[in-house]
Amino acid sequence: MIQRIQSLYLLLVILLSFIVLYVSLNSPLGIELNSFFKDLYGFYCIPILGFISLFIYRRRKIQSIICLILILLNLIVLQIYISKIFEGDLNTIIFIILVSSFVECILLLLARRAINKDEKLVSSIDRIR
Repeated sequence: MIQRIQSLYLLLVILLSFIVLYVSLNSPLGIELNSFFKDLYGFYCIPILGFISLFIYRRRKIQSIICLILILLNLIVLQIYISKIFEGDLNTIIFIILVSSFVECILLLLARRAINKDEKLVSSIDRIR
């Protein structure tokens, strides 16, 4: 399971998402940032869906779909916090969340690409048989 590169990418995404949650919940701006996380439970779904996609490595099509959902959730996070910056709220915690969400999107794109590459490899081997 961990030998595959996409599993390492997904593990890094899970770690980054837990770091983002920890930083946002334990920050001095916790009340303001907490309201985003409490009102929109979708941000808690990122580490949960990451765990699910990490452990369903045998079902590559479902894993690829879950990676796409995670990319869309991270893009929503980016959109919300970029709008906070445009409103004039310039905090280091928001920049940390933005950078980590951007890195998560890149890692998820790499993981999805590797999953699709594995799927093509398996289907080509099935055609040979």
